[in-house]
Amino acid sequence: MAFEGYAIIPPVSPWDEKHKEAIQMDAARRTIGSTPGEAWSIHCRRGLDNIDAGEFSHRIQHWHDRGYRLTRVSLSIIEEQ
Repeated sequence: MAFEGYAIIPPVSPWDEKHKEAIQMDAARRTIGSTPGEAWSIHCRRGLDNIDAGEFSHRIQHWHDRGYRLTRVSLSIIEEQ
């Protein structure tokens, strides 16, 4: 069984390149959503509720300008017998 969705990953500095996968995986697992909007919402609204669409758009642009990107993810659920 698998879940297809989206997550937000951070930019990785050149000196952290050898840890890129671990850094991105750690950040992505906290922002997984079923739609792009849901993933951005989880990332942008940490602890904030009831912000309007305009403010939400500004927050997405803020993070995007800093190198954060939306990516597709696939989560596999393994049932043990």
